[in-house]
Amino acid sequence: MVERQAFEARASRLRKRLGQEGMGGVVIVPGPNMRYLTDVESFLLERPFMLLVSTSGGAHLVAPELESGPYRRSAMDITVHSWTDAQGPRTAIEEATGEAGFEGTWGVEGKAPFAYLERLTAGRRIKLRSAEQVLQGLREVKDEAEMRILRRSCSILSRSFREFPGLLREGMTEIELAKAATETIQKNGPAKVEDMLVQSGRRAADPHSLPSSKKIRRDESVVMDVGTSYLGYYSDITRTFCLGTSNEFVRVYDEVLEGQKQGIRAASAGVEVGAVDRATRQVIEKAGYGKEFFHRTGHGLGLEIHEGPYIVTGGKQRLANGMYFTVEPGVYLRGRLGVRIEDDVLINRGLGEEVTKIPKEYGWWR
Repeated sequence: MVERQAFEARASRLRKRLGQEGMGGVVIVPGPNMRYLTDVESFLLERPFMLLVSTSGGAHLVAPELESGPYRRSAMDITVHSWTDAQGPRTAIEEATGEAGFEGTWGVEGKAPFAYLERLTAGRRIKLRSAEQVLQGLREVKDEAEMRILRRSCSILSRSFREFPGLLREGMTEIELAKAATETIQKNGPAKVEDMLVQSGRRAADPHSLPSSKKIRRDESVVMDVGTSYLGYYSDITRTFCLGTSNEFVRVYDEVLEGQKQGIRAASAGVEVGAVDRATRQVIEKAGYGKEFFHRTGHGLGLEIHEGPYIVTGGKQRLANGMYFTVEPGVYLRGRLGVRIEDDVLINRGLGEEVTKIPKEYGWWR
């Protein structure tokens, strides 16, 4: 369990940032931001369900009664204004907005449904601004409690990946491999398998396609990209395998691997994210595969599998201690093969620490 003090510190940092941005508070809905502050996970459904965090202090939750229980025991000090289906949310919203001082300029997270906001602002003199930059800025720098969870998340998935080569069989389908890999992860620890991509042969050149009934053949690349979560925090790893040998595959693999190594070496506190992308990309461009590396080098991880910081070409954001992200270059030769290698990196004591622990030199899977 994460200590209550960690959540109090998060709320304090949020209020400080909101004040600096001239916002009287922020409206948050069920999802990663609400979980970050309360340690409670809920679904975003049709019933109005909003957390109002005031800059001056106090947090007020408008919640359906059937959802409110865990928030009464939350790590965050919250006043709960619950409502039943028979009552409707009107009175709960009036109570919460009145006590929270919902007036002037407030921030709102980007995932808030228009139907929620329409009820919240009806008849009120209020100006809403996007608070995404504030919320993402808080969450992209992990505190000590989060880093402990992330390390455990990476450990479970790393241990599982080391077993994946033993699952590969010529003639099995991508779906069958995905199923076996999922079972392996669940055997290794209490992690949820959120994303499982398996692509072989020419399908490996389509980076984000789901497992299919295609059978795995010898001498073709097999990309396995897996995202799992432990206590809500994600790890994300990709390895590319080959049953047999292919000279073209070896050439591409070696360049992707070297690019990834250079990107990880470049990652340290104070470095611009664009410099990490450049260190990775220039290796692959020099090898003649620049056009075939058509996505960013990486993305942040945390309560979402894609969040800040984004390791993107030309990015000016500077890395800082506590930032946690992927370095995952790829080369995709349409109709032939694809190779991607991905690990998770934490900026720790000024340096980039590779938290995922799996072999990656060519042929390690044999």
